[in-house]
Amino acid sequence: VYMAVVMAASPGGHHHGGSGVPLLTGVLLLYFTGYVLLAGARLVPGAVAAAGAGAAGWGDRPELARACRLSMGIGMVAMLLTL
Repeated sequence: VYMAVVMAASPGGHHHGGSGVPLLTGVLLLYFTGYVLLAGARLVPGAVAAAGAGAAGWGDRPELARACRLSMGIGMVAMLLTL
């Protein structure tokens, strides 16, 4: 919603110098950059399940949820950089 409002408020959708980065965009960019770095550092391989433990479900793989959060954070950083 924030990005839609900022893009709609920009004149013609182009910034030709002088406007700079809005304060909230800069704060969000710093937050998500820190989040991506922290999430990437936390994304280490989990413990390997025993061979006789049976099939592992999606809920048994917390690293998948971390990887999804990391990819969403990277997407946010990319979008904020283009803003």
